[in-house]
Amino acid sequence: MNPDDESADAELRALDDGRDPLSDAEGRLRLSFTRVDTFQRCPRQFRYQYVDRLPQRPAPALSFGSSVHAVLEWLHDRKTPELPPLDDVLTQLRDRWDPSGYAEVDASVQRREYEHARQVLGAYHERLTREGLRNAVATEAWFELPIGDDVVVVGSIDRIDADVDGGLHVVDYKTSRRTRTRAQVAASLQLGIYALATRHLYGELPRTVALDFLLPGVVVRVDVAEIDLDAVPAAVTAAAADIRAGVDDVRPSRLCDWCDYRDLCPAWDGDGEEVLGRAAIEAGRLRTRLRREVRELRVLEERLRDLGGPT
Repeated sequence: MNPDDESADAELRALDDGRDPLSDAEGRLRLSFTRVDTFQRCPRQFRYQYVDRLPQRPAPALSFGSSVHAVLEWLHDRKTPELPPLDDVLTQLRDRWDPSGYAEVDASVQRREYEHARQVLGAYHERLTREGLRNAVATEAWFELPIGDDVVVVGSIDRIDADVDGGLHVVDYKTSRRTRTRAQVAASLQLGIYALATRHLYGELPRTVALDFLLPGVVVRVDVAEIDLDAVPAAVTAAAADIRAGVDDVRPSRLCDWCDYRDLCPAWDGDGEEVLGRAAIEAGRLRTRLRREVRELRVLEERLRDLGGPT
């Protein structure tokens, strides 16, 4: 091992406090809807992704979604009742486009998806032209929602609107092609969490929660009274108990075809070469970055000592 690698390892040991990677400084299990949903779907996938921290494949769908979300955040965070011209919206897409998910696909895929995003935003702009902009109290509203004494659910709500009477309304964007029924929306754990998080942030429950399916241009909205909010802490607490107990059984389903860890999973015949190779590449990238930052830190600390500053 070269001296830089040894220094990097020493820095890692110094920074590692032995804390559970899923817990915060207060010892609370730190979850999100996505983490709970992943665990409920397949505890082994949860372990690979959030405990073992094995990297995922670049995902075009995630880059597409994050890019469109970023433009809508800009659009609704302008705090003005005037709808900007479509050209301004499309300029924001150009400036905020996330290409990272397209690293392993042909360039034509990214060009096609970028054009699709332009069409989706054009249709959304046309809808707002007809309906008008609602007053957005917050976009990407970050929350940390305590569940009991030892769990905290974190996340961000795409948009919280206020009506003319001051009532709050939660909106979550979806860039999947599949829509959901009102019954499915009412049973959504994600929206139940968001309703309780809104009360935690603003002192009152929202009047409605909605999924805005951007691709088909369909909004499914339900009254918060239709949601079983008592079931939310129960579901999170049950998942947390199993996570703490180390439950990591494999639950094969049709979703396995899209799992980033299928190559490693004992339910299938893979040898783990793809997943472990990806992890080795990521480990090398992180080590290179750490070595560079260790060198920069040494130089800066030395200059501080020479100049008599604090170190």
